[in-house]
Amino acid sequence: MAKENVKKINGVIASIFAHTGHLTKDEAKEMSGLDDREFDEVYAKAAKVVKKITSHENVEERYDKFAEHLYEEIEVFVKKFGPFDMGL
Repeated sequence: MAKENVKKINGVIASIFAHTGHLTKDEAKEMSGLDDREFDEVYAKAAKVVKKITSHENVEERYDKFAEHLYEEIEVFVKKFGPFDMGL
C-alpha cells in the first residue's frame, strides 16, 4: 500500500509538469508507474494544483504557494502513512 501511495504522489508531481508543458502526459504516466484509472485520478489532482498556482498573478507568489497547493491535493495519500515518527 505504501508503494502505491508514493506512486500516486509522484504521479501528481509528474502530472504538474505535464500540465505545464515540460513533460508529455504519456511521460508523466510512465514516470508514475500507475494504471490508467489511477493515473487519471492523479492527473486531475495535478490540474487543480496548476489552476491554483496560476491563479496567483505574482510569479514569486506562485513559487511560494507551490508546496501548499501541492500538499492540498496529495494530503489524502500522505495521511495513509500515519504519523511520521522518525525517532526524533
